[in-house]
Amino acid sequence: MSNWEHQYREEVSAFTSPQQLDTQVLQQAKRLQPKKDIGRILSRASLGCATIAAILMLVHPAQHLGALTPRMTPENESPQPELEIARWQPPQIESETQEDPWQALRNQVTAGNYIALCQEWRLQQRTTAKQPLPRELRKFAQKRCRILH
Repeated sequence: MSNWEHQYREEVSAFTSPQQLDTQVLQQAKRLQPKKDIGRILSRASLGCATIAAILMLVHPAQHLGALTPRMTPENESPQPELEIARWQPPQIESETQEDPWQALRNQVTAGNYIALCQEWRLQQRTTAKQPLPRELRKFAQKRCRILH
């Protein structure tokens, strides 16, 4: 045996723990129990629920009362896909077209004529207009027009 092993054994034999601590550790160790394996229980429960769901889907009365989807029709009826699709879709609401009050001004701006835009912008700068310029026209006017007081 080497020198360091001999010293180690001597030092370890010198260590002692109180008897009360030993009994507490032993009691706690006796109370520990391994965790119960609940994986099997969960697996069996999930298999049972899946089986019940499959049986309910197969035995459900809608399967036997003739619940039809839009593509399935009995053999004696001729399929009419236009009527079936119209029955399953909500009615379409026609949108109302509204005229843009600024369309004429927009057309002039796209043509390169900024005079009318600048006049409208200056008028709105001086007074409070009922309908302010739309944002894109206002930004265009800020870039192209100067305020003359």
